[in-house]
Amino acid sequence: MRNYWKKKAEKKQQQEQSIQNLIPVRALDGGVIVTQDFRLVQLLRVSSFNLDLMSHRELNETMEKYELFLRSLSFPIQTAIMSQPVDLGSYVKSLETKRDDSSSVKQELLKGYIAYAKGMETSTTMIQRQRYLMIGELITGTTKQAYEESMVLLDQKKKQVKSGLEEMGLTVQEASDLDIARYLHTLFDYEGSQHCPIQDIFIYPYTIGGRARDILQN
Repeated sequence: MRNYWKKKAEKKQQQEQSIQNLIPVRALDGGVIVTQDFRLVQLLRVSSFNLDLMSHRELNETMEKYELFLRSLSFPIQTAIMSQPVDLGSYVKSLETKRDDSSSVKQELLKGYIAYAKGMETSTTMIQRQRYLMIGELITGTTKQAYEESMVLLDQKKKQVKSGLEEMGLTVQEASDLDIARYLHTLFDYEGSQHCPIQDIFIYPYTIGGRARDILQN
């Protein structure tokens, strides 16, 4: 009987693994993902074109440019389009700063604006589509020199990709560690990412759906 309850407790513990344990990421190094199988992955945030507003000629030109860009690459890339919660963090911080320096009447008004903005961030109906492009580089050894050499090669790939996309008129930004954390959070726990978006790169062990359930219950 004792073994039965012990096995049941172990099974429950396995089911409640934190998201960090499920994601095959060893570390984040200045916007670069270091995976468990010793690869470096660079995540780039890319803008988009409104193809619906283009004429037939403009559409063909854009597609031809993108085809030439892909043909110019000698390494594989991966693209992803993801629906993520609206990020109003900087807007909320600016309102909080204004609130601290305002009169009591304005403070009450700004308090309402802040609550509304935070509600929009956690609303499942308010989402934004983010476009990502990923580049990878294998770490060929276990020494610091091998790691740094792989980082140099990855940086060269990043510059080539960034230059090619910017020539097309697209905007390319390197994803920060916080951007990457939110990206992985959305992949592995979409519900939790909607109700409780990650606000800081320093994250406590996070059980899938757990934090969102706790917030909803409280």
